[in-house]
Amino acid sequence: MPRPVLRRRQYIIKKGLQFRYIGLVFGLALIASLVTGWTVFATGWHFLGEKLASVYPQGRLIYVLRATNLALIRNLLFISPLIFILGLLFSHKIAGPVYRIEKTLGDISKGNLGLKIRLRDGDELVDLAYTINNLVENFNKTIISDKDIVIKIEKDLEEIKRLASGQPCDCAKIESLINSLQQRSKELSASFNRWTAA
Repeated sequence: MPRPVLRRRQYIIKKGLQFRYIGLVFGLALIASLVTGWTVFATGWHFLGEKLASVYPQGRLIYVLRATNLALIRNLLFISPLIFILGLLFSHKIAGPVYRIEKTLGDISKGNLGLKIRLRDGDELVDLAYTINNLVENFNKTIISDKDIVIKIEKDLEEIKRLASGQPCDCAKIESLINSLQQRSKELSASFNRWTAA
């Protein structure tokens, strides 16, 4: 059976995380653009300034420099929305899984161990979701096994009660049931010892 395609319709899921991420991407792109622009501008001015000054009149050279500055600023303003949109799309691939993991873990902490974290293709944190799913699955198996042991213990205790109240008392059968209870108690202890408590 093919896996259902999960799509999110809302792109701003965790505002704080996403806007910090977009701000970081935007800031780095802006710094890279300014450093590149300044480097090209300063280098070009240094090497070509004197030669261009002899070819162009001084007023014309200032016009060229202003036009270059305006083109740099215009291009930065033009590309800024694109950087924002790309930052939003990329942050969505992180914020969406963080939101889904937090929500699923909240439901699991309320006792629903049948849940699994499902992420979309291309999302980040898939390995973390897989690890959490394995942890919950192992914990669920342990609980099911422990519940079976408790049910068997309860049955043995009922049988001991029945045997002890009957006349004559079947001490050999009671001793056998007590040995069975001790064995199951050891199984439960071993199961509990798998988990380290704080």
